[in-house]
Amino acid sequence: MGASMSNHAPLLLLYLRETRAQGAKMRPGQFDCALYAAEWVKRCSGRDLASEWRGTYRRLQDGRAKLRAAGFAGPADLAAKYLVEIDGWQYARPGDIAVIEEDGETAFGIIGGKQIHVLSAIGLDVTRLDRAVRVFRP
Repeated sequence: MGASMSNHAPLLLLYLRETRAQGAKMRPGQFDCALYAAEWVKRCSGRDLASEWRGTYRRLQDGRAKLRAAGFAGPADLAAKYLVEIDGWQYARPGDIAVIEEDGETAFGIIGGKQIHVLSAIGLDVTRLDRAVRVFRP
């Protein structure tokens, strides 16, 4: 059984602490923004949405090609199939998954209050909550 919404804030803090302590950085197919968000969903709900994707690509464009071959226009469409979409970032809660657009590409982050925790080439970072173009609840 996954954690209830009231447990997401402490669980999120623990996940972010562990991710920082491990020095996690963007590694396509191993721990990229989609797998970072998928691990969070797994911790919240017990569902591993990335089991068939993890470790199957080494470049982000290869991961996107695999998604298209499976019938998904992109990673946000995969999230939409399995998670509840929230109508706008204004209704987001800590622990929700944010979709942001960066240079025409989709990226995932995890909402923590008034910011989105994102994974980058240098590790964990934050960006503004209003950058979320879609929001999903794990």
